[in-house]
Amino acid sequence: MNAKWSSVVLCMALLAALATPQLAPAQSASGNLILNVPDWNQPTNYGVGGYPGWCSPTSGANLMGYWEDVMGCSGLTDQQAFTSSPGYPNTSGTWQQGLYHDGMVEMGWHMDTGSWQSTPGPFPPNSGSTTTANILPGLLSYATGGWTDNDYAGGGGAGTGIVKTAYASATGYTDAVAGTPLGTMWLNYVGEIDAAHPVECTFDKWVNSGIVSQSWTLNGQTVDEHPWQDSDPHSVVGVGYIDPNPGYDGDGSEYFVCQDNWQTTGQYVAVPVDTVWLQNDYITDVPEPATMALLAAGAFGLIRRRRRRN
Repeated sequence: MNAKWSSVVLCMALLAALATPQLAPAQSASGNLILNVPDWNQPTNYGVGGYPGWCSPTSGANLMGYWEDVMGCSGLTDQQAFTSSPGYPNTSGTWQQGLYHDGMVEMGWHMDTGSWQSTPGPFPPNSGSTTTANILPGLLSYATGGWTDNDYAGGGGAGTGIVKTAYASATGYTDAVAGTPLGTMWLNYVGEIDAAHPVECTFDKWVNSGIVSQSWTLNGQTVDEHPWQDSDPHSVVGVGYIDPNPGYDGDGSEYFVCQDNWQTTGQYVAVPVDTVWLQNDYITDVPEPATMALLAAGAFGLIRRRRRRN
């Protein structure tokens, strides 16, 4: 290649580089991030049409999976995770199906997603959304409920007998945009994250997964910001925050860090604290299960064992 063509190729390469947007290297962020929170995505198909609009139950199941797997609340979920698409019968008015990841589908019953509980119909509902007012009651109803899982594997109806343990004293609360100032919500949210409690967060719309605006490094993990896009409301799991100046400044520097139960984004997504936020639902404690309530015989021994375990 002669010198003339070398110069042309060099100029073309330079122009191409200038025309391609370049993200700045990820900067270290101030804040906190809870690691090891399950990041299961919304179920899309179980041979029965899938579960559109299942973001709130999916987020709730991730919370429960964390409380079981990380916080040691054994039996809080149904401990089943199917990897195939078995055939299930149309069972009206029940959630005890042992489907998907650790209560993800059952959570939809408790949150009345798609009016599944209030208007019982063929299993599963295959459609619908979750009213924000039903999220915390659904989380607590699921946590405090107990049953023996009836697994219709292969349609045979044999049942596995796996026990979903009732944690009857589970506690939580809600912050909602209608009655909670952003500053108050932010202090609550940061406090729960610092206490290692992931949060179910709901926003009026969600992000464009095809565009990364900027990136940070937080607790050794990459966190990406995507711009908002016009879409339906979306529930996610809040697992961290970015806050250069502790406290709420309202200057755009505070970010939720979320796991958004979609496969098209990275694991950690940062979204700004602004008017798109709708609601946070907090699970603050999942005490000992109902099956370990103090009994007349052996109560003292139970207390001693519990103290040693903790």
